[in-house]
Amino acid sequence: MNIKEKNDKKETLLSPDQITFHQKEKNQNSTAPDISKKGLSTPNNQKTNKTLEIEPLITKSALQNNEKQLAEIQILKEQLKAKEQLLNNHINAINTTNASIEFDLEGNILSVNQIFLAIMGYSEIDLLGKHHSVFVDPSYSKSNAYKLFWTSLKKGMYQKDEFIRVAKNGKLIWLLGSYTPILDIHGKPYKILKIATDITLAKTQFLQLAVQAQEKEKRASELVIANKELAFQNVEKEKRAAELVVANKELKFQNGQKEERASELIIANKELAFQNKEKEKRAAELVIANKELKFQNEQKEQRASELIIANKELAIQSKEKEKRAAELIIANKKLAAENILKQKRKVEKEKRAAELIVTNRELAYQEKRTKELTLANDELKKAQEELESFSYSVSHDLRAPIRAINGYTQILIEDHSDAIDDDGKNVLNGIIKNSNKMGVLIDDLLAFSKLGRKQVSSMDINMKSLVNTVISDLTIEKGENTPIFEIDELAPANGDPSLIKQVWINLISNAIKYSKYKSETRIKITSTSKNDKIIYSIKDWGAGFDMEYYDKLFGVFQRLHSQEEFSGTGIGLAIVQKIVNRHHGTVWAESKLDAGAKFYFSLPDIKH
Repeated sequence: MNIKEKNDKKETLLSPDQITFHQKEKNQNSTAPDISKKGLSTPNNQKTNKTLEIEPLITKSALQNNEKQLAEIQILKEQLKAKEQLLNNHINAINTTNASIEFDLEGNILSVNQIFLAIMGYSEIDLLGKHHSVFVDPSYSKSNAYKLFWTSLKKGMYQKDEFIRVAKNGKLIWLLGSYTPILDIHGKPYKILKIATDITLAKTQFLQLAVQAQEKEKRASELVIANKELAFQNVEKEKRAAELVVANKELKFQNGQKEERASELIIANKELAFQNKEKEKRAAELVIANKELKFQNEQKEQRASELIIANKELAIQSKEKEKRAAELIIANKKLAAENILKQKRKVEKEKRAAELIVTNRELAYQEKRTKELTLANDELKKAQEELESFSYSVSHDLRAPIRAINGYTQILIEDHSDAIDDDGKNVLNGIIKNSNKMGVLIDDLLAFSKLGRKQVSSMDINMKSLVNTVISDLTIEKGENTPIFEIDELAPANGDPSLIKQVWINLISNAIKYSKYKSETRIKITSTSKNDKIIYSIKDWGAGFDMEYYDKLFGVFQRLHSQEEFSGTGIGLAIVQKIVNRHHGTVWAESKLDAGAKFYFSLPDIKH
């Protein structure tokens, strides 16, 4: 607005007529006082001549300045328009991907975008004119911190952080964003813009991961205590094992003593036997003593066998304890590895959460683009149907007048040839020639329009046999070279045999046609397999074409050579492209002017 007013003022001040008028007035005023002061009289014609000499110079200079200033104003207008467009682009980008809301300096809501309304669950009627405090806890809205927050914004201070806001349904929403003061032309804030992104899901997942980490630390501390208790039990068991070893040694010593006493008893028995006759009274006592000793020995042997069994059991328990200790060490290592893996997974989850946010945004954009593309495809399909219908109608409706033109012209030549001179006959022959050419064009156009309506069948095609059939059906005009074909082993493909035959007819006919001015007509046909496609190629060494005009190659009625040099209607390659595209394939070409051309087209492989 200011620039426009300034420009308007400049245009008014620099008007050529006004400049000339003011200059005249200035000259008259400045001339009159000088004459009166000096007391001189100047003739009227001399004064007029001076004025006429000064006025063109002033007018020309003023006009040049005016044009220069107008050009500068136009540049400023264009710069302003570019900056406005850039600002609109930025605003559209923000409204597409971020939530935004505008406040005045008192915190009253001026405007909100749809993303913010969707996140918070409000409508525009709910928010417009309301204060920012509707989004925060009532206790916080009355605090000094909240007042300081708005005071800082009024001073033009930028605020950026994670904010917790209350949605309409009472749910707490985490927002990552900023409060940006918007400045006027004097650099003073006059409103506040908030731009934010919803991070509630990522924040909730982060808090859940923190709780899980605390639980894992608690379980790890419990496992450490359990390990210490197990170590204490192992020490106690080792002590008991040492005590058992001492007991075994003591038992062995007692057995030795018993064996010594048994040997002494044997000696005593011998001595007793020797004294039997003298000690018959004490024999009965000795028998009893022997029985008691035998009983004690049996008891000792029984206890010794029990001790052996206890030793074996202790050895088994020791092995089990060692095995369990080794398993516990492995479990500790595994737990440590799991903790490390969980930490890595935690970082990976945070990274995946961030990627998921970006992916969701891209998915939303892709859905929007998909809808737009679907609408455009529907419109294109409708336009193609209308174009095919138009082509079909034109092809049929034009036949009758062209046949009439050809017939009447032929009548003139046959019945009134005496009344027509040679120039007239040449004109009539030109009419017949061009009407025949128009008929061929209509036939080609009709064939092209039929391709859009023809149902494409699908079967395996013996391509070598199909190409040989096309070559055998060719007719070579008198005086033209007989083509020399080099045909490699051609892989079979899947498609409609009648349509693919037309592709070979058009491409081979073109190769022969554009090689007719060469000393020999040589054509090479090959095939290769790539992924799930079979790629066929037809190479000639004829006239070729300039790749600069490649974009016109497959267009309807588009020709890269003159009609006088090479005949044709310009529809053949368009038919080839349409047939190949309907088979989900592609067609392309490579060429160099006067060095031949090589055409490629792809079809589905029968193996896929």
